[in-house]
Amino acid sequence: DQAPHLEFARECVRSFNYRYNTKALIEPQMKATEFPKVLGTDGVNKMGKSLNNHIELASTPEETQQRVMTMVTDPQRMRKTDPGNPDVCNVFTLHKMFTSPDEVANINIECRRAGIGCVDCKKKLAASLNTHLEPFRARRAELDRDPQHIWDILNEGGKRAGIIAEATMVEVREAIGLP
Repeated sequence: DQAPHLEFARECVRSFNYRYNTKALIEPQMKATEFPKVLGTDGVNKMGKSLNNHIELASTPEETQQRVMTMVTDPQRMRKTDPGNPDVCNVFTLHKMFTSPDEVANINIECRRAGIGCVDCKKKLAASLNTHLEPFRARRAELDRDPQHIWDILNEGGKRAGIIAEATMVEVREAIGLP
């Protein structure tokens, strides 16, 4: 959803570089993942905090499981004995992001032949998400114990960014003829 902003920035860079016959500014590049848009737990809208259809990185394993269990699945599948269609199921999309490829292949087959129900599929997803999120949770707990470390990281990053920004501004000022 940031593509229009990125393209605007690219146009500004091209215009500046052309106008002043320089390469002082570098065009930003799009970095899209395999899953550029992730649907929220409602299965309709893009996942986001404002719509309350998100899974928080800081949530407990229990909270993650609760959120996953409320997710919308294949709307055509009414009973566990009905074959499912993982291609239209947001739970399966998240499995492709967080579950091992072998398990994803197994879930795909089992869903299509009604060998696994939506509840069990969601439980597997919650387990995969919790496994994936555990290192983030551990790191966050570590940082919560030492808030000064966060400020130190921010200050160091700010200094490094300032050095890079100043070098760029020297080139920009040179290009437009300012001292």
